[in-house]
Amino acid sequence: MKKSLVLLIAFLFLIGGRASAEGDPTQELSPGPKKEFLIQLEKNLQASRTIQAKFTQEKHLTLFNDTLVSRGLFIFAAPDRLRWEITQPFHSLLVMNGRGVAKYDFPDGQNPHKLQFPAADALNAVLNQIVDIHQGKFEEEEKSYDIEIVKGETVIMTLIPKDPKMKRIISRIEVGFSKALDSVVSVVIRESGDNWTRIVFEDNQRNVELPDSLFSIQ
Repeated sequence: MKKSLVLLIAFLFLIGGRASAEGDPTQELSPGPKKEFLIQLEKNLQASRTIQAKFTQEKHLTLFNDTLVSRGLFIFAAPDRLRWEITQPFHSLLVMNGRGVAKYDFPDGQNPHKLQFPAADALNAVLNQIVDIHQGKFEEEEKSYDIEIVKGETVIMTLIPKDPKMKRIISRIEVGFSKALDSVVSVVIRESGDNWTRIVFEDNQRNVELPDSLFSIQ
């Protein structure tokens, strides 16, 4: 199960490299200031009851020379509804509504076709982790990760897996926050090898009205 979870996380949003520019002045927070910072960050993030943002994902595999780029829409409604829709270069959809999770493709280009897949429980755990990060539930993350905070031009939170088996596959996850510290602007997961994927969130809209139909599972 742990391996399936890690691979699914990597499929959703892998990245390599630092989110802040090399040479920018940075400061790693010590335990005391870090705890205070996480409390404030959690309050800021939880003020967003809904989130809608475009994303661009760049995926690099060492077996290929080209970087695979996909684009789509990320939609979230507290406490546990999420929609992750890739629109380019193909169309696919993941929906989580409470404990339910479903994946769709669009073989005719218009109508969704629900897919059967064996790792539904692991996928649900991955989606819940995404929800936890966007809601600032860092106490949950600290059960599985050591957390480091580096403040520079951009605040970067680095999550380092505690499980040695997991760390051999994913060495760290990096999360970048907006300057106002009220939303996630990038997620970084670096594999132990040279494979990486980058996801950047743009046009972030918070606390907008969202129809329930966006999260329906057919």
